[in-house]
Amino acid sequence: MRFFPLGRAIHSGVVHFWRNIWISLAATGVMVLTLAMMSVLLLVTVLGQNIIKGIESKVDITVFMADDAQEAAVMAVKTDIEGFKNVDDVTYVSKNQALSAFREKHKDNPRIAQALEEIGNNPLQSALVVRANDTDAYNSINESLKSPKYERLIARVTYDDNSEIITRLSSVMKTTRRVGLGITVALGIIAILVTFNTIRLAIYGYHREIEIMTLVGASPWFIKGPFVIEGILAGGIASVVTLIFFYPFLYIMSPRVGAFFVDNQFSIYGWATNNFLLIMFLICGTGILIGAISSVIAAQRYLEE
Repeated sequence: MRFFPLGRAIHSGVVHFWRNIWISLAATGVMVLTLAMMSVLLLVTVLGQNIIKGIESKVDITVFMADDAQEAAVMAVKTDIEGFKNVDDVTYVSKNQALSAFREKHKDNPRIAQALEEIGNNPLQSALVVRANDTDAYNSINESLKSPKYERLIARVTYDDNSEIITRLSSVMKTTRRVGLGITVALGIIAILVTFNTIRLAIYGYHREIEIMTLVGASPWFIKGPFVIEGILAGGIASVVTLIFFYPFLYIMSPRVGAFFVDNQFSIYGWATNNFLLIMFLICGTGILIGAISSVIAAQRYLEE
């Protein structure tokens, strides 16, 4: 007997959903649109993060060493930098490597080749190319390299040359996260409000039954249970419909979206496939949660009137 209220709520909820099929489909449709918009927002967020990561991976600072800096001292500085917080990689470029790269880059310019021949010796400096896993870290790395310990060894750091793009990139990343969170919250609130009104309209169709149950002393949850199940059912169906269209849409769009990445190095369809359980949990959980919350609020408001 202890499980009877739940069984009764499930049965009544399914009956309510079927009897008010058009209203139920309206609520389901609203949730499908909301979940679809949230899914698109998720994709835009993932794409934005990967585009920014691609740009971020190309941002670095170069530490040019003094002409008289011995290789052993340069490698000691390299080891120190590798120990800095958020440093991802430090690459050593010798003077000969720098000269070879410079010649290769300007091989079609005979004037530069002639100028190098006239100079005779190697005019370039050895360098350390530093990449961080967080653009905010470059400023602290630059400040650390201003220590008197490195004054004789370091000739110049290119942070000032790249500081503007680094600052803008950090700002874009923070703004993207904030806007994405704000839109997600706004969509959730809109979905709850629309579903709330739709479920409340369905409740009015059972006002006589609710009045009778109230008069005979039925508990609030005994009355609200079927409507909560109805909302959960609408949310569940909306989630399944969204998932059915989500992956074919990604499969079609993935090659076009890949054009934004160098050599199509990122596949949004591949990402979604690898994270299927996460996406399913997110979409289904959100749909069911919206349906349940909206139904509880709608039923509670009706009983309080």
